[in-house]
Amino acid sequence: MTVKLVERLLEAGVLPPGALQLLVGEPGDLLDHLAEQDVLAFTGSSATGAKLRGHEGLVRRNVRVNIEADSLNAAVLGPDVELGSETLQLFLNEVTKEATQKAGQKCTATRRIFVPQDRLEDVKEALVERFSAMKVGDPAVDGVNIGPLPTQRQLASVRAGIDTLVGEAGVSVATGGSARPGLVGVPGDKGYFVAP
Repeated sequence: MTVKLVERLLEAGVLPPGALQLLVGEPGDLLDHLAEQDVLAFTGSSATGAKLRGHEGLVRRNVRVNIEADSLNAAVLGPDVELGSETLQLFLNEVTKEATQKAGQKCTATRRIFVPQDRLEDVKEALVERFSAMKVGDPAVDGVNIGPLPTQRQLASVRAGIDTLVGEAGVSVATGGSARPGLVGVPGDKGYFVAP
């Protein structure tokens, strides 16, 4: 999808030639060719961001480096939003989508939700209802909303994060949790799944 977007932007001619490039895959020695007038923008892990910031050639040539790493994106509900309003429904829709799209494994996923105290229980109930209705399993099966995480390592990391929140922060799990959910279209113990 990113490739198509960049192609469309270039076809539309809305940017000067050379102003936008998209690299998919290994960069090879590309960073050695950036100079003072260039800007390197990166979205991804903080570990990779640190490597880029410390790249000898980028530092020596004073290349501007813009890093967006390990985001803690939030959804914030304003105190003036009324229960039952269209704005509240949009908020619930976006939180549900952002927290579950790509099994929550994307840099822009909503990781924190801020809600006024007097609306907390109502918003919690609405989100629990939405998340509980989602089907987890084989994404090729009609009606499945959430597929697997890519690796066993990521599954272990997600489960450890949930267990840490419950153990150290004293939070309670309203739905989902670190146990393996009931799955649709997945035989036995295949795949790396977490319920929302």
